[in-house]
Amino acid sequence: MFSEVVDELVGLSATELVARIEENELERRRVDAEMAAALAVAKARSVHAVDGHRTMAAFCRATLNWSNTETSRRLGLARAVDDIAGLGDAWINGYIGVPQAQKLAMANSNRRVADQLADFAPTLLKHAEQMPYPDFVAVVDHFVARADEDGEHDDRDAAVEGRRARAVDVGGTLDLRASGGDGLVTAEIVAILERFTHAEYQKDIEARRAAHGELAGGFQLARTDRQRQFDALIAIFRAAATAGDVGTPADPLVNIVIDAATWGRMLLAAGLSTATDLDGRPIDPFTGLTNPAADGLLDDLTNADMRRCETTTGIALHPHDVMRAALAGHVRRAVVDSGRVVIDLGRRQRLFTGSARHAAKLLITRCEHAGCDLPADWCDIDHNDEWADDGGRTDQRNGRVLCRSNNNDKHEHRWRIKRGLNGSSYTVRADGTIILPVGARPPDFADELGGESCIDDFDDDSPEHIALLTSVTRNRVAELARRPAA
Repeated sequence: MFSEVVDELVGLSATELVARIEENELERRRVDAEMAAALAVAKARSVHAVDGHRTMAAFCRATLNWSNTETSRRLGLARAVDDIAGLGDAWINGYIGVPQAQKLAMANSNRRVADQLADFAPTLLKHAEQMPYPDFVAVVDHFVARADEDGEHDDRDAAVEGRRARAVDVGGTLDLRASGGDGLVTAEIVAILERFTHAEYQKDIEARRAAHGELAGGFQLARTDRQRQFDALIAIFRAAATAGDVGTPADPLVNIVIDAATWGRMLLAAGLSTATDLDGRPIDPFTGLTNPAADGLLDDLTNADMRRCETTTGIALHPHDVMRAALAGHVRRAVVDSGRVVIDLGRRQRLFTGSARHAAKLLITRCEHAGCDLPADWCDIDHNDEWADDGGRTDQRNGRVLCRSNNNDKHEHRWRIKRGLNGSSYTVRADGTIILPVGARPPDFADELGGESCIDDFDDDSPEHIALLTSVTRNRVAELARRPAA
C-alpha cells in the first residue's frame, strides 16, 4: 500500500506534487480541528467514564495510545476550540494550522489571560492567518505579557534569580550548560555565539575554496553546523582568556527596538511621566500631546506590527530591562511610519550603505522571502524596484532585506516584495501571484485601495511614528547618529 503511494508520488510533476502536499495539509487541518471538537464534546458528556476511566487524559492514553505529552497537547486544543470563538472555524476551514492553534491554546491555558482572550480572538485569528508564524508568536507573547503583567514580571525575576551555569568533565568530554538571566543577557550571548559561529563558517568556506577552486560548490563543508557552534564556543572562551580588556567590546552587540506607545507606558509606570495635563485631560505620556483615552491592549493588537519591545533579532524583552538599558546609556530617536519605514536617502546614492543599510534592517529580523529564517544581519539590502531599470529609490521604502540566495532568485525571476496593510511582507511572482501559506487568503495592499504604496504618507515628526532604539554593550549604550536631514 505505502509503496504504491510512493510510486504514485514519484510520478507526479513538481506542480502536482506541491498541490498534493497542500491538499494533505488542508485535510490534516480539517481532521485535527474535528478531533479537537470531538474531544471537547466527549469531555462534556463524560464519555471517559464508560470504560471506567477517571479522566479524559486516561481515556486518551488507553483508547488512542497517546503519550502524556500528546494527550496534554490535544486536550489543550480541545479546551481552546471550546473557549475561543472563531478558532474552530478558522482551523477547520484551513485558514490556520496546528502551530497557530497550539499557540492560542497555550495562551488559553493561562487562567489570568483566558478571560481576556475571548475579546481579542478576532484580531489574533486574523494575525494568525496573515502573519508568518514567528511574527504571530511574538504578537501572542506580547498579548500575554500585557494581559498578565504581574505573571510576566514574576517569570522574569525567577529566571534572573535562578540563573546558573556549569562546565564539567564527563568521561573526558565537555558538558557545558547555562540557563536563566533576562532578555538582554540572552540577546547578547546569542549575538556573540552567532558572530563567532559565522566566523567558523567563513573558515570552512575559505578552506573548501582553497582545496577545490571553482568546483568548491560541489563539495561538503568540513564541519557540520553543530560542530561549528561547538568550535565557536571554544573560540569565545579562548578569546576571553587572552583578551587584555574583556569588559568593553569594540562594537555594540545588541540593538533594542521599542515603539512609542510601549515606551510611554513604561515611563508612566516608572513615575517619569504623567497621563494627564494640568487640567486633567488625557495626554500621551511620551509626547505630552492630547490623547483621548482608548483601550490600550486592543490598540496594541490592532497595530501589532508596530508594537515592539524586543531586540532586532526578535528576542522579547521586559520593559524593566529596556528602562535599565536606557538609563545606563544613550537613546537615539528613529522616525518610523505606519509602513515601518525608518529613513529616506533619495536617489543620491546607488548602494545601501551606512545609515540606510542599518535603517533597512532595523525592524526586520530575518530574510523577507517567505519561509526563509536567515537572520537579517546575514542578509543583503536590495532595491525592490530596480535602481538601474525602474528608477528605484535608495531608501527604506524601496529597500528589502533578502539573503544572498533569495536576492539572486528575485533578480532572476523578476519577483517583487510588497508589504500589506497588515505590516507583513509578501513575495509576488512575475505573473502577479503571491507566495502564500496554504489556506491563507490574499492580504490587502494599499495600491488595491487607490493608494500608491503599502504605506500612508505622514509627517515624519508626528509622534505616533516615533520608535526608540538603544544599542547595548556589556557596560555601555553606544550613542548612535540621528536621522540625517533630507
